[in-house]
Amino acid sequence: MVSDMISRDGAEMLQIVNLKKTFPVRTGFFSRAKGFVNAVDDVSFTIKKQETMGLVGESGCGKTTLGRCILRLIEATGGQVLFEHRDLMTIAKRDLRKLRKEMQIVFQNPYASLDPRMTVYDLIAEPIRVHKLFSHGAISKRVMELLKQMNLESKDAYRYPHEFSGGQRQRIAIARALSLNPRFIVLDEPTSALDISVQAQILALLRNLQADLGLTYLFISHNLAVIRAMSHRVAVMYVGRIVELAECDEIFDSPLHPYTEALISAEPNPDPQVKHKRTPLQGDIPSPINPPSGCPFHTRCPQTWELCREQKPQYLEVSKGHYVACHLRVK
Repeated sequence: MVSDMISRDGAEMLQIVNLKKTFPVRTGFFSRAKGFVNAVDDVSFTIKKQETMGLVGESGCGKTTLGRCILRLIEATGGQVLFEHRDLMTIAKRDLRKLRKEMQIVFQNPYASLDPRMTVYDLIAEPIRVHKLFSHGAISKRVMELLKQMNLESKDAYRYPHEFSGGQRQRIAIARALSLNPRFIVLDEPTSALDISVQAQILALLRNLQADLGLTYLFISHNLAVIRAMSHRVAVMYVGRIVELAECDEIFDSPLHPYTEALISAEPNPDPQVKHKRTPLQGDIPSPINPPSGCPFHTRCPQTWELCREQKPQYLEVSKGHYVACHLRVK
C-alpha cells in the first residue's frame, strides 16, 4: 500500500495520502458530464518540517491543482491531507479557518494575485485584520517589519501594485503570505514570471526566510534548475500521478523513471564543451479525459514493453527514500 510509506515518527509536517481530484467535463445545453479529468490521481507523499519539497512536471500535469487541494482552496475528490495529524479534508470550517494562518500560498503571477485597488499596506494588513492577530498600532509595525524583510522601503507601503516591478510585486506577495507567521507555504511557480537576475534574488530571499523562520515549503515549478537549487527532496509528476520521488541529488544524479531521465536530459548545459546526451520524448501528453491503459507514460516512453501497455505500475520504494512507479525498476 502507498499509505504504508507514511512515517509515524512525528517528523512530518504534512502527510498527503491517496489524494484525488476529478473535474467533470460538461457539454450540451443541460451541461451533462460526458467524462472526467483525473487532475490528481492517487497521490501520496510527506513533507518534513523545515524542508523544501520540490514538485516538478510538464505544464498541465496537475501540480498547481495538487497544491491548491492540499490547502483546500479547491476541494479534493478523495484522500487525506494531514497537517500535523489533523485531516484538513474533514476538519470543520471553523477549525480550518483557524489553521489558515499556519498555511499560506504564493501564486505564480504577482500581476494577478495583488488587488490593484489596494495599497501595499492594505494588501499586507488585510489577512492580519481578518484573523484579528494584532491591534491597529501593532498591525502598522508588523507591515513595516515585513517590508524591511523584503528589502522594500517604508514609503512603499502607500503605493499601489502597478507602481512596482515584477520582482517587487512578488516580494509584496511573499510579505502578505508571511503576515500571519505561517509555518507551511505553497510556492506555485513563484519565479516563472520574472527575469533571470530577479529570479535569483527571490530564490535567495526564500532560502533566507526559511533559515530564519523555520519555514516548510512545497515548491512547484517546471524549471529543473530552480528545483535543484531550492529542494531537499523532489517529486516528479506526470498526468496527475507522482512517478518518482527521492532526495534532490539522487533524482538528478541517478534518475530511475524514463520520464525523469527525459526531463533532466532536456535541461540546457551552459558549457558548450560538454557533450550532452538527450532523451527526446515522442508524441504529446495523453489526454487526462481518456488516458491510455497501463502505464500512462507508455505512449511516449522509449523503453516501453508489453506489460507497460497492460498494467499500471505500482508506486514503490526501490531503495531507501527513493520511490518510483515503473515496471522497468519495480520487479
